[in-house]
Amino acid sequence: MIKHKLLILIAAVTALGLSQAGATFVKLVDGDPDGIKLWNDVANKNVTDFDAFVGQNNSGGHSVHIHTFGPVDSGSGYATIKPVKGGSLTDVIFTPDSSTTFSDFSFRGQLTDFGDGTVTLIVTDSLNVVTTFTFSGLGKNQDFPRQGIISEDGSFIKTVELQSDFKEIKQLDVSFGDPTRVPDGGTTVMLLGAALSVLGMARRYLKS
Repeated sequence: MIKHKLLILIAAVTALGLSQAGATFVKLVDGDPDGIKLWNDVANKNVTDFDAFVGQNNSGGHSVHIHTFGPVDSGSGYATIKPVKGGSLTDVIFTPDSSTTFSDFSFRGQLTDFGDGTVTLIVTDSLNVVTTFTFSGLGKNQDFPRQGIISEDGSFIKTVELQSDFKEIKQLDVSFGDPTRVPDGGTTVMLLGAALSVLGMARRYLKS
């Protein structure tokens, strides 16, 4: 019975450590006023992979690679991404050229009649921790307001994935993170250390 209770305690402590180990991203509520435009230097036609640059004329010194599931067209400049005529656009992955540069991401667009008016956003941080958000009530065949995420603890974006049935995605923005900030203020390391310590003690006890 004692060993059974100990196993439950181990599971609880480990789960707490792992749940706190992730980045803390939240939904934007202010329309991303600090966002920097992602800029297409050329119009892309019938592609599934291309790069957008941070700021007009790559003024941010960074790029974001865009991979789409289904061929798309894009305008040049601060432009749209649309499925080719007769095609569909249901999944897009954005990968910054550095996984320790940007701490927020936002977008606008339109959804088709085929979806339910929602967009799923999956963000992977620089430590490979994955967080999923759902944006609902966005309507169909009409522009929806800017949606997005921002880090509360200095975490950085490795990738962002958008899933829905898109008529278009447009006006993509990112913002630079603060490289002096440490995600979770060190809490992640301490909690994981505590969890591993408990596991070590329990392992010795169970062997006795």
